[in-house]
Amino acid sequence: MKNNDKVKFISRRKFLKVTGLTVGGLTAGPILFSEIMAVPNELLSKASNGPGVETWINTVCRQCPGGCGISVRRIDNIPIYIKGNPIFPVNRGGVCPMAHSSLEVLFNPDRIMTPLIQVGTKGKDNWEVNSWDNALKKLNKRLGELVKNGQTHRIALLNGDDSQLMRSLCEHFMSGLQSPNYFEDDTLTKNSIAVKLSHNIDEQPVYDLAKSKYVLNFGSNFLEEGNSPVYYQQRIGQLRSHSNQSKVKFIHIDSRINLTASNSDRWVPIRPGTYGALAMGIAYVLITNNLYDKKYIMDTVGFKQFNDDDGQEHIGFESLVRANYYPEKVSQITGVPVDMILKLGKEFGIYQPSVAISGDAAHYSTNGGFNQWAIYCLNALVGNIQKEGGVFFAPKLPQFDLPEMNGSFMPDKNVRPPIVGSSSGVQSLFGKTGIDQFAEEVSTRPPGLIDTLIIIDSNPVFHSRNKERFIQALNKIENVVYLGTFLDETAQQSDLILPDHSYLEKFDLHGPIPGIVFSHLGLQQPVIEPIFNTRHTGDVLIEIGRTLFGKKLFPWGNYKNLMNDRLESIYNSGEGTIFSESSSSEWISYLKQRGWKFQQYETFLAFQELFTRKGGWWNPVDPVRNLEEIYQTKSNKYEFYSYVLKTTLEKNSIGPNEEISQDLLERLLNEHHITAREESLHLPHYESPFTSSVKEDFPLLLTVSQMLTNRNGKGASQPSMLEILGIQVGKSWDSWAEINPQTAEVYGLKEHNQVLIESKNGIIRAGVRIFQGISPGVIHLQLGMGHTSYGRYGTNIGANATDLMDDNFDSLTGIQSLNGTRVRIRPKVKGT
Repeated sequence: MKNNDKVKFISRRKFLKVTGLTVGGLTAGPILFSEIMAVPNELLSKASNGPGVETWINTVCRQCPGGCGISVRRIDNIPIYIKGNPIFPVNRGGVCPMAHSSLEVLFNPDRIMTPLIQVGTKGKDNWEVNSWDNALKKLNKRLGELVKNGQTHRIALLNGDDSQLMRSLCEHFMSGLQSPNYFEDDTLTKNSIAVKLSHNIDEQPVYDLAKSKYVLNFGSNFLEEGNSPVYYQQRIGQLRSHSNQSKVKFIHIDSRINLTASNSDRWVPIRPGTYGALAMGIAYVLITNNLYDKKYIMDTVGFKQFNDDDGQEHIGFESLVRANYYPEKVSQITGVPVDMILKLGKEFGIYQPSVAISGDAAHYSTNGGFNQWAIYCLNALVGNIQKEGGVFFAPKLPQFDLPEMNGSFMPDKNVRPPIVGSSSGVQSLFGKTGIDQFAEEVSTRPPGLIDTLIIIDSNPVFHSRNKERFIQALNKIENVVYLGTFLDETAQQSDLILPDHSYLEKFDLHGPIPGIVFSHLGLQQPVIEPIFNTRHTGDVLIEIGRTLFGKKLFPWGNYKNLMNDRLESIYNSGEGTIFSESSSSEWISYLKQRGWKFQQYETFLAFQELFTRKGGWWNPVDPVRNLEEIYQTKSNKYEFYSYVLKTTLEKNSIGPNEEISQDLLERLLNEHHITAREESLHLPHYESPFTSSVKEDFPLLLTVSQMLTNRNGKGASQPSMLEILGIQVGKSWDSWAEINPQTAEVYGLKEHNQVLIESKNGIIRAGVRIFQGISPGVIHLQLGMGHTSYGRYGTNIGANATDLMDDNFDSLTGIQSLNGTRVRIRPKVKGT
């Protein structure tokens, strides 16, 4: 790859000297620049005049899904320092280390600086510089021919950008092509299966931690891995302050002590994958001690014995729990002592309001959906749905519709091909066909099934549990187009690279964030003009769309115009208000209850100007929604007995005679490793996690987690993040494996020993950290390390935990099963 001759690669020391900025400038605050910076000559020339005019600009951090508001300090329009925006309601001025290191992304010497075409074999890193005009001309011609020939189903798009507006644009683009092959990165998956089964809505619940008296947390490490860690860090900080009198008690159930567990009142160790069994055991304690809300339960379906519409009798949830989930049995499954199960159940029922939440540790296994359902039903048992201190559902943003697509490029518009991957392997019952299944089908079919694959801000080769299969699939696609920032593992396998701006150079809207009680839109805006020959991916899609479909279906000249249309729909709704120092959620709710609108603008232009200056809009209304909105079940009530699950299973078991086939149903359940039958099948229950390895060969269980400094592996491009990677355990620039002292003793291991961890799928190296806060028989690794292509800082640093993992998915949601692979460990011998 040729370097841009308009860019100079200089040391941090020299850059400081040229700019004349010292402690008050680039070195101010907790920011750590890499030694090598890529700076355009024009910018260096401008900076050489020394510090000049100081300005601040508000935008949104996009280093992780948290979407914190930030304020960027600029000298002569050169960004030099980042801090939190104090009026942004998500983070109220707080930010994590990744936000502070964002300038390392902007000036990173390994950013893709101009369009590139791969010459010869994919993956050989042989690139030629291309112009934007030439690259887009060739791409438009290729896509145009597919449209002309009625072969738009041979176009696929994988999107990893978590902006709701960008996701809508991608869907709109693929809808115009009438191609079913639109996929989203696994990191964008909305995990709401428990609510789907009992409410029949696809929404993530919001937990009112601040007003709860007792929080039972099944594996949610929301202080590090949540949808917005800084938001929860501040909430927990407030609840833990000496001035707060709420006295909420946090119980953390997990196989390992993490940041959230260490900030809880009690840690309850549990065997990986058995969270649902413990939830059912707690339900047993609530029911047998009459600690459940009888008034609420009377208005639900399936708790007591009942007859369905066909007159068939069902035992109900209460009888199922009493017969199968007594504490002694649950203790054998989970490893949680009987007295602790009794204690948790009684406390959960007595300390009201209480709330049960679940997180990644409970979700990321083959039985993750059933775990979530069992945990969520505890909230129904104590009647804390839509009550203070319990479960709510956030208000929705005002509606915004893109132009309707009504053309057809298919030879026969009544015959639409299925999504590629839908006939490959076992499909989850409620999840969509995923990119891994797409890759499986493409890799096993002759070349040409897909002609063009467009990949936006996603790195599936790195994250996949079957990397070779994914690379095989990309090799069978003649035209792989990558739109991103770094030459990562997936970009290496592409044919054309169209480089995106860094987030500090582009416009977008971010929000709302799942799990947060209010709706909001934060403004992401450029803090500097693009410093390389890059373009906004949204602009690229719109330009291609206008070429293929015309201005009627793509009426926006650029992505910023699309943003303005979205903002106008917010303004016209009359809802919410612009962020301000005085706009507390309590005050806005107070005014709304009395018929007032808390607004500071009379025209859309005034709204737009204030939105840009302050950094966003929010709507902190009362989260209580109408019952018909949150209960869209057959009965319009909360359902312990899930007709949603029953209907889905039956729909997938229709035989040749158009009737339900018991043989097909049995095969379906076996394929999904679902062991429950008859009465318990449609009720919350525990399913054992599935593993394809035997304990005798691989005696240990693997668990993983995300790091705050390296979410989704993206922090590996930033040397300051690698430096503080494992600061709490004295680790940097490498991977480490956490094991219990008992496990270490069995294998003769000591602190810092180098070990080999092996599964039937692969083998990796790591250093040992002996840790009391992890269950015996468990090995824990951090995700996001082990890149084979991610610039000079991130390449070949640490090990990729996914190289060990079984290629399994949750039977209900299709979400990757990251936890529970069986592994073994041995000391690394010199030379191995």
